[in-house]
Amino acid sequence: MRAGYGEVVKYGLIRDAAFFEWLEAEGRAVCDLEPAALTRAVMVSCRMKAEIVAADERETGDDRALLNFGHTFGHALEAETGFGERLLHGEAVALGMVLAFDFAVRLGLSSGQEAHRVRRHLAASGLPTTLAEIGLSGAVADRLLAHMGKDKKVRDGAITLILPRGIGDCFVMRDSPRDRLRDFLADME
Repeated sequence: MRAGYGEVVKYGLIRDAAFFEWLEAEGRAVCDLEPAALTRAVMVSCRMKAEIVAADERETGDDRALLNFGHTFGHALEAETGFGERLLHGEAVALGMVLAFDFAVRLGLSSGQEAHRVRRHLAASGLPTTLAEIGLSGAVADRLLAHMGKDKKVRDGAITLILPRGIGDCFVMRDSPRDRLRDFLADME
């Protein structure tokens, strides 16, 4: 349930700040499978995904890429932890979204207050928000960066990230600064 909830939160973070705010208030009810809250969370998530996919069925624009928010970091975390029960996909995406917010703060693109708000909500939902929580610490930056370099969005060696300007406002950053990304990952260890 928590892994699925991580993917639901993604929709509020990429395009709908009001939905994220609702999740802050009703997330426990969603995770407790209360019918009204669960129905709303599923309906909003499905509607948003359908709208994004319909607008870009062939994945030619940036809107469709927004669905990958948290995934570049998340896939690297999954690879590093062995793609097993230790870290489920939605948990990896949740931590990936936290890292994306923190990296955006580091680059001066987003506020630390919003990054803290996201971290606090995901942690309260029982999702991992630090590398230490998933058993990754000490000298993993180069390995994570290598995993990220294999992501499907990499073009000519340039890592593409989906980063937030704020809650409900994400964008595609092509050719993310690799040296700053490596330093950021090293600081997160």
